[in-house]
Amino acid sequence: MSQPVSQASLKSGRNLVTRWRILAQRRLDHLVELYKSGRWKLYYTESNFLETVQEARANLKVWQKLAPSDTVLDKTVEVAIAQEEPAELHTANALPQPSLLDSVRPQHDFRKL
Repeated sequence: MSQPVSQASLKSGRNLVTRWRILAQRRLDHLVELYKSGRWKLYYTESNFLETVQEARANLKVWQKLAPSDTVLDKTVEVAIAQEEPAELHTANALPQPSLLDSVRPQHDFRKL
């Protein structure tokens, strides 16, 4: 029997596929930058570079079909985590926390010697 898929697992799966799409886009952007700067000649032969660019474009198309661009859902991990943290954590972290070192007093004051 198959169990229903929860919203959390759907969101998690979407996030994973979205990250791979973003990674594929970054790879293609990097190859374009290599081409524009001419640095591709240091790392590739012309035919090898062309093949790599075609492969990167094909990969990006697949990831775009699996997870189309969405400005609301396409966030960096840091932004997504910050938006999911409850507000209570932010206010609790803003207050100074007592430390064990606050109760430690020096046995000798070496400034007076």
